[in-house]
Amino acid sequence: MKKRSKTEDKVTQINKVVEAFFNANPDKDWIPVKDIMHDLVKAGVFSKDQKKGLPLRKVLRALDQETLLSSIPSVHAERTESAVYWYLVREGTTFTPQEPTSTISKKERAKATRESSDEFYILDLCDEYLKEQSSRKHTFSFLLGDMHKRGKTRTKLPLAAYYENANLVIEFKEKTNHTEAYQEKLQVMTTSGITRGEQIIRYNKRRKDVLQKKNINLIEIDYSLFDCDSKNNLIRNKETDVRLIQDLLKKYVK
Repeated sequence: MKKRSKTEDKVTQINKVVEAFFNANPDKDWIPVKDIMHDLVKAGVFSKDQKKGLPLRKVLRALDQETLLSSIPSVHAERTESAVYWYLVREGTTFTPQEPTSTISKKERAKATRESSDEFYILDLCDEYLKEQSSRKHTFSFLLGDMHKRGKTRTKLPLAAYYENANLVIEFKEKTNHTEAYQEKLQVMTTSGITRGEQIIRYNKRRKDVLQKKNINLIEIDYSLFDCDSKNNLIRNKETDVRLIQDLLKKYVK
């Protein structure tokens, strides 16, 4: 008698958990695979969840490569040019997405979000006035964070923008954020043995001190100088904003 492989056993377990899930949830005809992870962990199929369904996605990718996806009949793969989106579908029903699957990658979405941010809006105005394309998220080899956990490496501290010709760095003061989630984030401990909030203060001071020693000019721009809405986002009155930028940067125009 042929011995069953660990993969075959795992597939059998997954099928049982999926069947039990749909039996217990008659209102659901399909779900993204991340929604079954709690049940799979509880059943002992996986020891824990990672990155919203990664353990199950790994199994599905392996089966897909071996053309064995049919061994989990409930699996449905939505394929795009850049990714595969995995779903579980109740037997006898059809997968009908509530909205079209985005073909934009997470990296592309993050880039688009960053480029539409208030920070980039202001830096675009600075570029225009200084007639120089800034280096965004610039790093210097001499400006480093605290030692990493193993005590061997340190991360270069990024700067919002660097203008080589003007010998100028622009940084931004963080927007006021009183949300509970943000305040909790500031209390998270770092590998330096201090909270994230304390680390921000430390790194801001380090940027100032190091840049001063290197004779590199630094301007910190406070968003509150600009007209903002009730959510502390810039209204973006370009005419008014340009005048403010000119006042801040006029000494650096050659």
